[in-house]
Formats: sequence, C-alpha cells, structure tokens
Amino acid sequence: MSRLEERYRFILRLLPADYRQEWEDDMVAAFLESMDTGDPETTAYAADYGWPSMSEVASIVSLAVRLRLGGADAPPRSYAWGQAVRLATLMAMLTHAVMVTASIAVTLWLSGKFAWLPTPASEWAITPPSSIWHTAWHLAGYAWLPAYIALVLGHRRVAQAVALLAIVPTTITTVVAQATSDGPLTVSPWAALFIDVALLLAMTAFHHEAPPVPRRPWLLALPIGILLVPVPLFTIQATTPALRLLDWPGLSCAAVTAAMVIHLAVRASRRPSRTLPWSLALTLLAVTTLAQRTATLPDYRHQVQHATLTTIASVQAIAVLAVGVPLAVLAIRALRQLPPIPAAAPRPVTSTE
Repeated sequence: MSRLEERYRFILRLLPADYRQEWEDDMVAAFLESMDTGDPETTAYAADYGWPSMSEVASIVSLAVRLRLGGADAPPRSYAWGQAVRLATLMAMLTHAVMVTASIAVTLWLSGKFAWLPTPASEWAITPPSSIWHTAWHLAGYAWLPAYIALVLGHRRVAQAVALLAIVPTTITTVVAQATSDGPLTVSPWAALFIDVALLLAMTAFHHEAPPVPRRPWLLALPIGILLVPVPLFTIQATTPALRLLDWPGLSCAAVTAAMVIHLAVRASRRPSRTLPWSLALTLLAVTTLAQRTATLPDYRHQVQHATLTTIASVQAIAVLAVGVPLAVLAIRALRQLPPIPAAAPRPVTSTE
C-alpha cells in the first residue's frame, strides 16, 4: 500500500463504518485511478509524496456530514442525530436573533429615540461611535438576525455567509483588544467566538437531504422570544442591581436549564422516540453551555466580587448538571432502542482532477 493510499484511507475514516465496509475499496480504486497521470515517474512520486486534494477532502467531509447527520431517508439513529444538531443550531441561532433584535430597541431607547419611555439612568448611557466605520463594525453583530431568517427559509449557504459577517469583526476586535489591553487575558470572548464558529459549522447539517425547517413556528418564535426573554430581562436588570451579576454564560445556563425542565415535563406524556431529537438537542446545548460556564470561571479572579460571582457560577453549573445528566441518560437509552438499520447507501462521488 502506497503512502498516498494510506493517507486517503485515513481521511475515509470520517465516514461511518458500515458505509466504508461497502464502498471504501471502490472509492480508493477510483481515487488512485484519477491520480494516474500516465507518466510512471510522476505517478510513483505522487504515490510516495502526494496528498488528496482539498476538493477531494471536502467531498468526503460533505458525504460524512450527510451520512452521520442524515435526513428523512437515513437510518433512525443517523436521522435522530441529524435532527438534534439541526434543532440545537436553530435554537442557538434563534437566541442570537432574539438578543440582537432586542439590543436594537435597547440602543434606540438609550439614545433617547423613544421619548414615551422612561429616561434611562445615567449609568446606562452609551458612547456614540467615533466614525462611520465604527458604526458599521458595530452593526455587523446584527447579522445574526438575517442569518437566522435565511436558515429558516432554507437558504443555508446564505445563512452561513451572513453569519460570517457577524463573526469576523468580532474576532478581529477580540484579538486587538486582548493584544493591546494591559489587563489580564479573559476567556469569555474567546469562548463565545468558539461557540459562534461551531454554530457556523453546524449549519452544514442543513444539507439538501435534510427535511425542510417548519417556517411558521420558527419565525413566530422570534417575536415571542423577544417579548418573553430579553425585554423583561433588561427591565429587571435595569431596576434590580443584584441581577446585574448575571453574565451571558449565566443567563445561558438559566435558559437551557429551564428549557430542559419543560422538555422533561412534556416528554413524560409522549413517546420517547418522538421527543428524542429534542432530548439530544437540549443535551448538546447543555454540554456547550456547561463548557462555556466552566471555561469562563477564571475571568472572575481579578474582579472585586469574585467570590460572589464564582459561587453564582457554580450554582448555575450544578443546575445544568442536575437536569442535564438525567436528560442525557434518557436520551441515550432511547437512542439505543432505535434500530441501527443502514439505509441504501448512496454511491460515492469522487472528484477527479
């Protein structure tokens, strides 16, 4: 076996084992044939030092996503995981869209645009951007709203492109701020960026074989979410100083914990197979939220109220674990009861150059 074949077979490990057992040899034969240039010396050199092209790797990754996060015709377990990732992605995107939409209204209020509302306290005053470029840079974060709408409407690539507009400026700002700051490095902005990048990659689960997103409920969830979460939350935090100790990871822990409690209550009256994708999706969100909460704990070391903040954060993490672990156990049990019946495996398409 040549080094080139070893490298190609290593990349093929991304595919499910059942699929590899049926198609791996054919895929390897087709790939090696495509690398044969007709020149013995060039072919021998490629066999020792060549690597699969980026387009070849991309096609394998795309196939692996479609197989592991399957659509309606996929095996039950693959379909359950696919739906779970899609639901978790939609919920995370909805959260972004809700918060940025509410922040637009809050910014207008703080700027005095809503004369009929009470005047905000002086401590909530905002500093206007110094230039039009700073304004555009700040508005880039609002791209999560059109990205969410595009994803719900079935335009996955558009959603990814628009979400990238929100991620890139934030990344540059974080790098510059961390590099030029005299204070200690903080984990919170990097954890948030990591989650946003993971969210961008998770959108690949909305491939052409995935079932379409139910538009009406997910579009209605946007205004409902704004009325139920950020508006009362901001009002309470503005009037209750103690609640200002809750940061974004803490609010995420509270929201995910509440969602899991509601889901467990609803799950008790329904068949586990029907609620399994939601159980898995909430478990994924719980793991992500818990990881973010844990990773950001060191940021409290240099704050005046670090003991209080650490205690609050620990309670939040314990709450996520207390509800998330039983939910994860129930989800895994229900997943194991599904038959791992492989669907008719699609014939692989190997790119040739």
